[in-house]
Amino acid sequence: MKALLPQGDFVQDRFWGLISGGTGVNIFFTLSGFLITSILLAELAKNSRISIKNFYVRRFLRLLPPLVIFFVATAIFMQQGVISSSGVGLAYSMFYVYNFVPNPYYTAELGHTWSLAIEEQFYIVWPFAILIFRSKLLLMLLTSIVILICVIVVWIIPELTILKNYNVGRWFIPAVGPILGGSLFALLNTYLRDKWKLLFQGNRKFILLIAILLTYPLYAPIFLFPAGIVINAIGVGLLLVRISLNQSSRIVSILEFKPLMYIGNISYGLYVYQGLFLRTGPGSDFWIQQFPINILFTFVTALISYHFLEKPILKLKSRFR
Repeated sequence: MKALLPQGDFVQDRFWGLISGGTGVNIFFTLSGFLITSILLAELAKNSRISIKNFYVRRFLRLLPPLVIFFVATAIFMQQGVISSSGVGLAYSMFYVYNFVPNPYYTAELGHTWSLAIEEQFYIVWPFAILIFRSKLLLMLLTSIVILICVIVVWIIPELTILKNYNVGRWFIPAVGPILGGSLFALLNTYLRDKWKLLFQGNRKFILLIAILLTYPLYAPIFLFPAGIVINAIGVGLLLVRISLNQSSRIVSILEFKPLMYIGNISYGLYVYQGLFLRTGPGSDFWIQQFPINILFTFVTALISYHFLEKPILKLKSRFR
């Protein structure tokens, strides 16, 4: 089997595994799965049903407006020849299947949209799964099985040389693993909340356990790195459950710090627009993609987008509760 870590300085590789963009995406995926599942379960408990229509309308109101601006700008720059042109790649991205794009059609400016594709594919499947599998135990069991399948696929990816023209690690299976991990903890937090309270009540050992799980790249054996999508999700999931059970904790106070909350509000725009200005790799001569002006443009565009596009549209979400 090929090496599961990049070759080079051992300590540097492990530290990079802790702070890399891939780890950040896994954390965001876990958070997303936890929040969306918690919202769906709350609606199911309140109304004995889930409005699929309202769910999708809310998702599109939140996600689509910045993407429209991003895609239009990207298409214009491609047409002008100032960034790498790939009409096929752009189509993959616009239809939320960029995680399946063949490498020859990959464009650095669109690279980050693979994660948006994974989330959208998850949104298509998950509400129906909750409605179909009304048995709590069965839903948690099936979710655990799919997570295990994701880990197995990650383990065998190095052997899938026949698929060398694809980034198989970004396919729905296994990339959905962290999202399902967050979803599983939302299920556990909802249906076993009293037991979680007993476990967390004054038990500081869980804080240590969370820290150990979140820092696994620093000490884990190389053969365990493919399981990182689950190990990381477990750590984040436990942290989220602890936060939900301890709303007066110091962590909650930090998260409610207004500047931090504001960054959270514009974070989606930052993520979408950074692809255009920061790309997913070096090598561009386009002036808006040069440091430090690319950083400035990313923040300014996200700020304008949030206040003049996203925020007004988000007011419509209240109609679809």
